[in-house]
Amino acid sequence: MDKIARVDTLKCVGCGECTYVCPVGVLEVVDTKCRVNEGCIGCGACVDVCNWRAITLLDEKDQKKD
Repeated sequence: MDKIARVDTLKCVGCGECTYVCPVGVLEVVDTKCRVNEGCIGCGACVDVCNWRAITLLDEKDQKKD
């Protein structure tokens, strides 16, 4: 099952650290919150760098339910 990053906007402080480590460049900060654009490969680099634990990896099918 493919994984995809999900951002908890209540925890995200918009620091942008995740945007620097994303190997495919699909993360961006918009209105002080991180957004995951189409193309996430589920590598988890953003999860590892987020000090606020605002990013998690979910099964792609679970992400579509949100």
